[in-house]
Order: sequence, then C-alpha cells, then structure tokens
Amino acid sequence: MTTNSIEVIRPFADALREESITNVQVFGGINTAALRDLKTVIDFDSKEVIAPATLYLDVRRSDRNKSLRDADVFVKSSDPEYIAYIEKILDEAVGTALRQSVFGIVPEKVLRRQLRHPFGFTALKTFLSDRYEQPDGIDLPDSVASPDRLIRSIFPFGVPIDAESLESWTLSVGDMRVDVPNPAMQVINYASRSVSGVRPKDEKKVKETAASILTKAPELRDWAMEGPGASQLDLCLLLRSLTPKKEHPDYFRANRRVQTLSELADSEYFMLPDLEVNARRRLVATVAFKANILSFFESNKTLVSLFQKYIESHMGTLVKYK
Repeated sequence: MTTNSIEVIRPFADALREESITNVQVFGGINTAALRDLKTVIDFDSKEVIAPATLYLDVRRSDRNKSLRDADVFVKSSDPEYIAYIEKILDEAVGTALRQSVFGIVPEKVLRRQLRHPFGFTALKTFLSDRYEQPDGIDLPDSVASPDRLIRSIFPFGVPIDAESLESWTLSVGDMRVDVPNPAMQVINYASRSVSGVRPKDEKKVKETAASILTKAPELRDWAMEGPGASQLDLCLLLRSLTPKKEHPDYFRANRRVQTLSELADSEYFMLPDLEVNARRRLVATVAFKANILSFFESNKTLVSLFQKYIESHMGTLVKYK
C-alpha cells in the first residue's frame, strides 16, 4: 500500500475527471506540499500549479501519534444529496488511507439562525469560519451583503464572497490533475479558518507557503489585496485582533494595525450593527473569549495530541480540524 498522499488521492482525482465534475476542490496538505516545493511552478495566467512528479507527502503526520492526514474536499454546493454523492466517490477512492472530510456551502438557514439569535447555541458553538448562502429577508450591512449571494462568516463577522475567488486552479503532479483553490486562497483559508487564527502547528507551513507563492507569482498579492480575494483577506486581518498575542504574520504585507475589541464591535463587517452598543461589545467579548480558549488549547501539545487521538473524528461541526 502506498504511503504517498498524492497517490492515495489520485483515484479520486481521476473519478472526478471521468465524470466531468468541476465544482469540487481538494484543500489542505496535498496542495500546501505542492506550493511549498522549490521545484513547483505557479502559472498565474493558466491557473495551474505544476509540481514535480516526485512530490511526496506521507499519509501520516509527524506528530507523536503518527495520525492520518486529512483528505479535505470542498464542494461548491449546498445540496446535501450532491455533497453525499461526492463523499461516496471519495470514500470509494480513498477508503481508510486518509481521514475524509467533505464540506460544502452552508445552507442559509444556519446563518439566519445565528443572526436571529446572536447569543444562542448555534452562534456560540461556532469556532470556525464557513461559506454560507446569504439569507433572504434579513438586512445586512452593504459591506457584508454579496452580489453573488455568498458570505464568508465566523459569527458575528461576515464578508462578501466574490464568486471568482472560488474559481478552481489545476494542480498537476506528473500525469495527475486535480482541482484546487487559487494559491492565495490556500493561505487565506488557513488564516481565516478559525476564531483563533492560524494554529501554532500550521504557522511554519503557512508562512512558507505564502512566501513561496508570492515569490513565484507576485500577481497573487494584488489578487488577494485588491482583487477577488480582498474581502476574505479582510476577515483574516480582523480575526487576528481577537487572539491573545495578536502576532499572526502579515502574509500579504497588508500593514494594517490590530484593532481593539471596541473597534471590532463597530467594524463594517459586524453583521448586526443595529444591536445596541453594549450588546455588540458583549458579543465581541464572547468571541474573543472563545479565541483565547481555543488558542490555549491549540498551543498545548499534550491536549492537541489527546484531541487528535480520541476526539477529532467525532467532533462534527463544533471544532473541525481541517
């Protein structure tokens, strides 16, 4: 049995191409490994990442538990039946060689529930950002509402998603072809994944990934700063103001200062500006508390090891480690 994640994911990539499925992207470690490799070429114009045919990423992490890596797959749909179909294809192709994680666009009813009950369980249990359908019948600030009806949110903050930011690139490894996110979005996804920012164990690889893509394709900085990725980069920069150390690297050299919690409560991306001031500040303080708790947890290697060994696969939507 192969120990190379690239070979494990190959049957899945082949199955998607055989069925002409183009709205599915492979996230996570495989794409990051390709982007960090010194021999990888990034062709901005053709939207292609060309990695060496010898690219290798072991199916097991280097942590103390030698835990399996994830096969993270994003489906650009909110249809549960279609997402289940992609899960079936992945399961048949990958089996138990990698931990499977398939996620899509979250139906609008979930964000609607958060907005209507800002101190309710659905909102309070949210530790990770997601891509949501924009709910109808709820007035959102103009800076949050999306012409493409998609919002990237980690409650109570949200930014509009430019549909172009979700366009796929092709990762080529030898004769394997698989759809992946724009390389700049790979970095943005890591930086906006969690209320606590980039996990300590990911900091080195995200920093190296960002440095690599900006060296090989400088156009990606403009794409992230002023183009389709700009709003989601704004969310990254906002989230770093919630964490205790507030020292997350400025991957795209945006040179924006860290904000106070009071300023966050007045942010243009705060989705409930009509809440009275004290309620807004209390809500932001609650999110900052969650960021502190999660940051403490993620910085403790023993707790992380125990989590990965005994709990991770059973956490559902509460804290998914992608």
